[in-house]
Amino acid sequence: MRLYLDIVGGYIIFRMITQLIGLNILLFDFTTSRFLLITQLIFFLPYTLLLWGWIYWRLDSFARLRGRPQFRLDCDREIPRPVDYFGASFSSVFSASISAIKGNSARARMLIIIHGIVIYDVMVLTLSRALALVQSRP
Repeated sequence: MRLYLDIVGGYIIFRMITQLIGLNILLFDFTTSRFLLITQLIFFLPYTLLLWGWIYWRLDSFARLRGRPQFRLDCDREIPRPVDYFGASFSSVFSASISAIKGNSARARMLIIIHGIVIYDVMVLTLSRALALVQSRP
């Protein structure tokens, strides 16, 4: 069962990457409604944050079975619950740095950096679309 869920998760990660590339390309499209583009970005942000929380949880749960946790979370428990990973992912929107989760290995730290780049990209795209929406004339 977990193998099938991981396959579905891999497909959803592939879809997120494809959608992120598409949203960046739509920045240069002047024929599409500006309101449509900003609503796509607003709905894409929680989708991305949920997916990053799932990625952190799955990778860390595999590593914890082997006795080598990949991530340290700012939580009260010794072994974080899945909701703690989602909370750490969502806290990246509200802080200038991703401080709620730390990587124990180079791969984990690179994953956190990629997470930060993706979230900053979505935030900048949202800001640029909001400015374009305000500056547009009916």
